[in-house]
Amino acid sequence: MIGTGNLGSCIAYEIANRGLVDELVLIDIYRELAEGNAADIAQAMALRRNVKVVAGDYKDIDGSKVIVVTAGKPRTPDMKSRMELLRINAKIIANVASSLKRVKGNPVIVTLTNPVDVMNYVMWKSTGFNRRKVLGSAGMLDSARFRTVLAKRLGAQPNNIEAYVIGEHGANQVPVFSRAKIKGQKIRFTREERLQILEELKQSALEVISKKGATIFAPANNTVNMIQMIMKDEKKTAVCSTVLNGEYGLNGLSIGVPVVLGGNGVEKILEWDLDKEEKAAFYNGAKNLKEAVKTVGE
Repeated sequence: MIGTGNLGSCIAYEIANRGLVDELVLIDIYRELAEGNAADIAQAMALRRNVKVVAGDYKDIDGSKVIVVTAGKPRTPDMKSRMELLRINAKIIANVASSLKRVKGNPVIVTLTNPVDVMNYVMWKSTGFNRRKVLGSAGMLDSARFRTVLAKRLGAQPNNIEAYVIGEHGANQVPVFSRAKIKGQKIRFTREERLQILEELKQSALEVISKKGATIFAPANNTVNMIQMIMKDEKKTAVCSTVLNGEYGLNGLSIGVPVVLGGNGVEKILEWDLDKEEKAAFYNGAKNLKEAVKTVGE
């Protein structure tokens, strides 16, 4: 775990709590923060799990199965867009990537630093790792928010709803209304309903940030769901920011797409059929991300 602030420490705790690993190494530029969180998590697990939790450095993570990166400046209430973090976090991710290049083994990298699609591309470009082993965590968080909004509207339980958000993690996110289901049955939406739901989705993160300063539990839990799919080789459908090379007719960017997630990272990229509005929003987001990538240098 690289970056052990509020989000990183919460992810680390949930990984340990689920018993997904034998050893968990926490790395932070503030060594004492990593040490404090390692001790706290280890004590929390003492009567529950046999997991070794330590603070360390890059030399301690050779052979890691998964490396999670949350390092960077977080989004704050005064920021209208994740893109405001672009330049400062690109430098941080490039620096982390230079250290990861020296790590021995064949790890899957999970990036959370915002704006996550661009940062995941920077991570891949800077490490030169297999593109299917460098994933951005955001799509499942957006999908969870989508399901929460739909459940409230329909008076249903969120876990009875199957619905995903793909595309850019930001203004151009694409709730895939055409594939939304409740207990296996397709849900129909009017255009007005789609617009209302989309607006609720866009405001959902800002509402939490404005009230408590940051989103923590939702991104942490949904990231650990992804990590569980990798650690247990579950080969389940998930939406991850993935570096494309011809899929969806795109390349030179990382964007949220549905994949089969397993022990090797992205086992397969799924190319879903989208309706006209979904397709337009998806490619508009892709255009925005391509332009953002150029600003940090391809």
